[in-house]
Amino acid sequence: MSEQIDHSETWANRALLAGALVGLLIAALAAVPRSDADLNSDGAIARINHQHIDRTAFASAYQALLADKNKAPTAADKKMALDRLIEEELLVQRGLEIGLLEGDAAVRKAVASAVIQFVLAQNNNQPISEDDLRTYYQENKIRFSPAARLHINRIFIRRSANGGREAESDDARRLEAVRQALRSGTPFAQVADQLGDRLLPQLPQVLLPRAKMIDYLGPDLTEAVAVLPQGSITDALVTDQGWQFLQVIANQPSQTPAFETMRPQLMEALSRSRDDQALRDYINWLRARADIDLAADAPQ
Repeated sequence: MSEQIDHSETWANRALLAGALVGLLIAALAAVPRSDADLNSDGAIARINHQHIDRTAFASAYQALLADKNKAPTAADKKMALDRLIEEELLVQRGLEIGLLEGDAAVRKAVASAVIQFVLAQNNNQPISEDDLRTYYQENKIRFSPAARLHINRIFIRRSANGGREAESDDARRLEAVRQALRSGTPFAQVADQLGDRLLPQLPQVLLPRAKMIDYLGPDLTEAVAVLPQGSITDALVTDQGWQFLQVIANQPSQTPAFETMRPQLMEALSRSRDDQALRDYINWLRARADIDLAADAPQ
């Protein structure tokens, strides 16, 4: 990856803007020597272009990462914390290379942020064409489509716990009673109240996304009713606990919005996606050109 530093007025204004983020801090802070510790269990945990990351900084970054998580820490968390420090160091070093402000630990994040803004400013100079926007729409329109939704009611018949022929006969009689009641025109909800059993969790009587309906019906039953039109009633569907008759009160399929109605959202999403990719490419370039050494016990 190549990069040209433009010393024109545009670049000067950009550099001044980046400098404004940290200028007041730089005036007040003196440079702090970096650690020359060895890569061992008591020294630095990483070295980037002869610049060390000490274990105190790594421990602080790791604790900050865990503070935002509700799950138990993993080896991947340690690697993520170290990766963040390495990438911050790469951005800081690059910031110094391209003439942005040099500072101590207190302004490192501001310098890294200035480099990020520099990268994004370069990326934003590339306009989004109509063809780019339409291609992005075709490749991602499912993301912008509302989820298909279902409104389902059910009658649950619990399987007899005793087993044996007598229990099977009782179950069969109950199922047939439900069928006869439905065939006679008795409202589904009334049949559920009079002949059905209680099943928890109760099925909410509202439209639910199909993915959420799986929490109540399971994937097989949800798939079975998803293809049925509104007003359909299934026969008894077998489950682990017994049988369920399902009534499709509403079935709203996913409908992809027209391109023109989505234009503002598409522009924003594509611009954000390009920014993310540009920054990732830039950091990967910095990593590729850097000399990064890790201690033997550093997360890999």
